[in-house]
Amino acid sequence: MSPGGSLCHDSVMETQRFAWITDNYLNVLALNEALAGQYRPQRPPTKIAELWGENETCDLISGAHRCALEGKQIRLEVEALGQVLLFELEPLRSPAGEIVGTSGRARPVEPTELPVAAPEDPLVEEIAQLGSWRYEYSARALQPSLGLLRLLGLPPTGDIGDIRAFDHPEDRSLVRSTIEASGDTYEVEHRIIRHDGEQRYVRERATTIRDAHGFSIARVGTMLDITAIKMRESWLRDLANVDTLTGLGNRRLLEERLGAAIMRSERFTNSCAVLFIDIDDFKSVNDTYGHAVGDAYLVEFALRLARNVRASDTVTRLAGDEFVIVLEDLENERAAAEAAEKIAAVLREPLAVGALNIEVRASIGLAVSPRDGESVKELLERADLAMYEAKRRGGAGVGIGGGRLLAKKVPAWSPTSLDGKISSLKGRLRYGTRPNVSHSS
Repeated sequence: MSPGGSLCHDSVMETQRFAWITDNYLNVLALNEALAGQYRPQRPPTKIAELWGENETCDLISGAHRCALEGKQIRLEVEALGQVLLFELEPLRSPAGEIVGTSGRARPVEPTELPVAAPEDPLVEEIAQLGSWRYEYSARALQPSLGLLRLLGLPPTGDIGDIRAFDHPEDRSLVRSTIEASGDTYEVEHRIIRHDGEQRYVRERATTIRDAHGFSIARVGTMLDITAIKMRESWLRDLANVDTLTGLGNRRLLEERLGAAIMRSERFTNSCAVLFIDIDDFKSVNDTYGHAVGDAYLVEFALRLARNVRASDTVTRLAGDEFVIVLEDLENERAAAEAAEKIAAVLREPLAVGALNIEVRASIGLAVSPRDGESVKELLERADLAMYEAKRRGGAGVGIGGGRLLAKKVPAWSPTSLDGKISSLKGRLRYGTRPNVSHSS
């Protein structure tokens, strides 16, 4: 089939591998024998949108034809009909110069014409712990650098396949949403699982390359190994939130965890509580045995606290001999009182510090949210006051926000009488009837 005399393209039809012409509505008016033969014994499609298949390739080619209808000459490489083709499109004009359609040609891309990956320096990539890649939309192929293969744990001749397959399962939605929302350029930090199963943190950046007509032809990107940076950041966060002597959380972590616990208790309509613990007469331990033993005593004291709380609770050291425990997910105020009694009980036994067994006396103040306060400041202040009330009554007791004692004091002791001897507090700490823990102002 041939268009009217004003559309003289017979020579083009004969010499090109694939050739066709369309009207302004992208209806196929004519195509050469080579292109028609791709569809025999069926009739060739009559629409450009159907001629190259119903997929992303078709959308790209249709868009290129629309650009040609605007008077532009288009060249692009696209995978179609099972091979990479170089498309050349131009407007089809009448003798009066009016655009009446498009004229298209396509031929296989020679191997020498395939895009070549940007040159790389493997040594530089290795030193920088960097990898790079280029994805060609026309060939639907990703070209990795040696640095990227190394980063992903693949051999130099390895097949990378789908680069997204290396994303950590928990980070895939983050990566996908970032890429989808970014447009031409994106940057995202995420984890990968290497070919050997090792987990790494990477910072990935990529940008889209477009041709002179605005069509996306490739995307190039880099992947930087930032595992060491992330580990250092984690260490610095821990350092900022951890007491260096005992390894417990410090005041900063306490305020963060307590604030979160209060919000969760409000959301789930349960309670959280604060136990403010102060070691009675800790100065005597330092004076009798020295500060080295005193520090070891604090470490053992901290370990005992940490071993006797739930995983959801938080144990912190404020300063000196003051410790605070945040109890979460408590059914009621009685559960908080029972937890305080448990901590008091485990503190009755002497602490083993080297060859010494040193008795423990500690005053505990209990404050429960929302009864004693609904903010970090209020709960800590109320628990502190309750602790000092217990200390004022002789120490070694548990005071609640209302000023009552849950446990009576232990008789005073002197560390000078404990040199290497094991002492027991059994029978010396007595509990009366369990008190009513409702707050009385």
